[in-house]
Order: sequence, then structure tokens, then C-alpha cells
Amino acid sequence: MTSVAAFPAEGPEVRGRRALKAARTRAGIEAAALKLFREQGFEATTIEQISRAADIAPRTFFRYFPSKDAVLFGDLSGELERVREALNERTGDEHPMHALAVAMLDATDRIEVDREQHLMRAELLNALDSTGEYEMHLMRQRWMQDMAELVAEYLGTDQRCDPRPGAWSMTMVSCFGAAMHSWLAREDGTTLREIFSEVLDSTAQGLTQAADRAKRDQDTRADTTPAR
Repeated sequence: MTSVAAFPAEGPEVRGRRALKAARTRAGIEAAALKLFREQGFEATTIEQISRAADIAPRTFFRYFPSKDAVLFGDLSGELERVREALNERTGDEHPMHALAVAMLDATDRIEVDREQHLMRAELLNALDSTGEYEMHLMRQRWMQDMAELVAEYLGTDQRCDPRPGAWSMTMVSCFGAAMHSWLAREDGTTLREIFSEVLDSTAQGLTQAADRAKRDQDTRADTTPAR
């Protein structure tokens, strides 16, 4: 009889410790990279220098970021995966935008902890002038496109013909971006979650009124259109 060594499955506590360690490593890489970017410039900084400053091997850097550009402009793959999970966990008659809000509200709590790093990143992007603005525009466009694809996939629809996935994703990303901009500019201690929630609330009110107006207009046109 051959004995087989049994390895117990990882429990929630072990997975939690692993996730915490990974988050700390990622934050350490970001902090080291942003510091070097600010001190010697983005172009002059190498991945090897970032790895030494973060006390990791270069191969470890690539486990967390595909390039140094991803450190500065943000790697959204992890956030998109959280959006996918939120959509898959959606129950009952919840609107898909509710799932997007769940994922984004979760992101606000993680971002809040690293406010100084986000301020540094904003400072560096501003220093890049038009190049930084262009890259951020591309990142935002890719983020909205990828999110719209996830929503369309979840609904089982073709977003080329169905405007809803794109409209919902654009609305949520725009609200989140506006909240981030305000949060970084303000110094009154208001949290990103609070600002994002306020933006969502006021936007929802405006969209409700706009939708009511559009429906009234449609009804009026239907009433005044001569029957054929």
C-alpha cells in the first residue's frame, strides 16, 4: 500500500494572509517606483532600480506589474476582475449598474489607504503635460471599453447594437473619475467613498429627471402624430 501525503486545503485565514502580503508587496513596489520617478524622472528610471529600491527581484516586479508604465498609469486588470465578480454575484432584479457600484465602492476603500501615493501619481502625471493627459485618456477609454464588454457579456448582448453596456459603463467611470479628482484636490478629510456616493446620488437624480422628460416628450410626439 502506497501512502500519499495529504496537504490540507488553504483556509480563509491562510488566503487572507497571502492576500495581505501580496497587497503590501504591491504597495511597496508602487511607493519605490513613484519615489524614483519623482527624483530622477520616469524615463530615466529602470525596472531594475525599482526592484532594488523595493528590495525584491525583477521577476517579482513582473508578478505585479507588466511594465513600469502600469505602475504610473495604473494596471486595471485586477479592478476588471472585481467587476466581473460583482456581476456574477448579482442577484434578483439588481441593475447591472448596482454591481458596478459595488466594485467601485470596494475600490474606494483600497484607494483611500494609499492617498499619498495617489497624490504623488497625480503630481507625476501633471508633470508629463500632454503625454500624461493622453495616456490617462487612453487608460480611461480602455477601462470603459473593457467594462462595457464585461457588462455586454453578462447580459448576453452585442454592444455594437445595444447602447446600454457602453452608456452604463461610461456613466460609472465618469462618476468615479470625477470623485477621484475632487478627492485628490480636497483637504477637508472627506473620504473618496463619500464623494463618490454623493456624485452617484446627484447623477441618479439628474438622470431620473432627464428620463422623465424624454418619456413625456415621446408621449407628446405619439399623441400629436397623425394616424396613418
